[in-house]
Amino acid sequence: MPSSRALSVATLLAVAAVSSALAIGCDSRKPAEEAAAGKPDASAPAAATGAPAVRKAAATQGDDRFAAQIAANLPRVPDPAIQVREGGGAGAELDNDTFRDRTVAFVRQVAAGGDKVTCDLSLSSKRPFRAVVVGFQEGKQIARGEASDAGLCVALKEAARRAVAAAGGAREALAGARLVVELPDHHESMIESVERKGKGLELTQGLVPVRALDKALLAKRIEDGKGYLLRVIDPTHKGVHKYYHAPADRFEDELHTIYTASTALTLLKLHAYKPDPRLLRAATEAAGFMMGMQSHETRDRTAGAFFYAFDLERKRPERRLVVGTASKSIFTLIELYNVTKEKKYLESAVIAADWLISMQRPDGSVRSALVGQEGGAWKVQGKESTLYTGQVLSALSRTYRATNNKKYLDAAAQTADFLLVRIAKKGCFLGDEYRKPNPISSSWAVQSLLDFVKASGDPRVEQTVFRCADDLVKRQWRRPEDAYRYGRWQRSLSSSGSGWLAEVMSEVHHHCRTKSMPGCDRYKDAVVAAIRQILQYTYGPENSFMVKNPKAAAGGVFWSVRDRYVRTDSVCHAMNAYLNMFGELGDGPLLTLPERPLAERMALAAEATSAGAADAGVAEEDGEESDEAAAGQSGSKGDDPEE
Repeated sequence: MPSSRALSVATLLAVAAVSSALAIGCDSRKPAEEAAAGKPDASAPAAATGAPAVRKAAATQGDDRFAAQIAANLPRVPDPAIQVREGGGAGAELDNDTFRDRTVAFVRQVAAGGDKVTCDLSLSSKRPFRAVVVGFQEGKQIARGEASDAGLCVALKEAARRAVAAAGGAREALAGARLVVELPDHHESMIESVERKGKGLELTQGLVPVRALDKALLAKRIEDGKGYLLRVIDPTHKGVHKYYHAPADRFEDELHTIYTASTALTLLKLHAYKPDPRLLRAATEAAGFMMGMQSHETRDRTAGAFFYAFDLERKRPERRLVVGTASKSIFTLIELYNVTKEKKYLESAVIAADWLISMQRPDGSVRSALVGQEGGAWKVQGKESTLYTGQVLSALSRTYRATNNKKYLDAAAQTADFLLVRIAKKGCFLGDEYRKPNPISSSWAVQSLLDFVKASGDPRVEQTVFRCADDLVKRQWRRPEDAYRYGRWQRSLSSSGSGWLAEVMSEVHHHCRTKSMPGCDRYKDAVVAAIRQILQYTYGPENSFMVKNPKAAAGGVFWSVRDRYVRTDSVCHAMNAYLNMFGELGDGPLLTLPERPLAERMALAAEATSAGAADAGVAEEDGEESDEAAAGQSGSKGDDPEE
């Protein structure tokens, strides 16, 4: 059974603080200096995803950080008399939005330092109310106050007074801060709205959940994502950073070929959605960086491969040639050729495809990478990855469609047969030598076999694509009472995973519609559910209270509730899914997740907190944390496949 313990904002902030400290200690570049954001260096993602040690340290920073300030300043913080507004309403009659609005307004009254405050929160409970008030400013926690009382108004007042004391004690101490109010024992958390001044918004696991999705909201997020991707491009080299550590406002000090390719491909999709010369120019400039990272050395048989990353400090490429990097680069180069008709892009894709063939084994599996050794030699990294195998199959299939050269179809068929044999033996839910079975590996089998179907027209493979896509649909979390997880896939713990699965399902939906097959809406519905979940992981005005520079973070899709950095592929996959589906969606509501009534949700009649009493179905990653590495969401740099 999932744990009933939800993550508090204080815990999440402590984790973010540790990651931010690591990032700040490694680099000082900022978005204003580099075009958009700064650096979480290579150690930041590892620290954030090598979670247990970091998170344990973060959690023990403690709630006593402000104890000295509170003790010193509380005597001079006004202690206003509480006036109960006549006809304020019983708690059971309050709806969720009204309750949050009144709570935030009351806390603001107390923080303002008047002699009297009016409280219209006549809520009663069999348990005392424990109130926590937290203040944020420029992504930093500047205050925290906590108090308990049988009366909600008293508990909130005392917590607010302590928060003011923690911030220095002056009347204006919290004037510029954004407030979070939590009632942990009653499963309630809210944040002060940015767009609706003086109002409260629901928080779930430190997220502002998206309970209503429509096309207008999606169109806005497409524009935000476009802006983010344009900012993440290095202005000098035109390559793309892998990580933006939003809490610290830092990029890491490398530019990655595969993320440059993914970004350029999404910019081309955006250009098709709304033609814009600026987008096409940015995509061609990014392709210039990619092609500059391609090896043309024929003596050591690396010609066609792409160097994995460019080190900005050492001003040189990293000597690693990864099949996934070449494959994703091929995707972009072929699409750029289709748009511009410039042969240099197709020529670059073709020599990359030739290198991929050299990395195939006789059984159709794929060697992952070549790693440079001292003295100039190359060492083969041979572990089999379903992700890399699928990427190579997709790249070879697309190269055949672009060139009509049967060599690439034959090579693709060899790898397709390898995947089909594995599916026949193990089923559609696949793992590999890096991971236990998980939806990301499984979805790459679906996508790559779909690309092969488009190249070969093989109906036998097409049947497998739909069968395995249906298997993934069944694994999606679709309990409407759980806004935190609704739309996510089990054992896919990151926004990148959700985005990629949504992108794959959008491709399957499009193929299903093209073939005029029945039941295509099951894939569409899966994408819509995933989009809703991704949007609540997207930085915007309401979701940016833990970041230093909300404007730089806007449109970025952060990794998870614990790890608030943005990995570029999270944005690209999400945007590709949005753009693939946008024309298929109606103008009315696409999805609505109603919230349970206030009294029921807060379990006001319960004697004590219990796992089933309230909105407790939100666990700390529903017990899957130990499977994170196995599910392909973490790993040491250069060891795990990229996506």
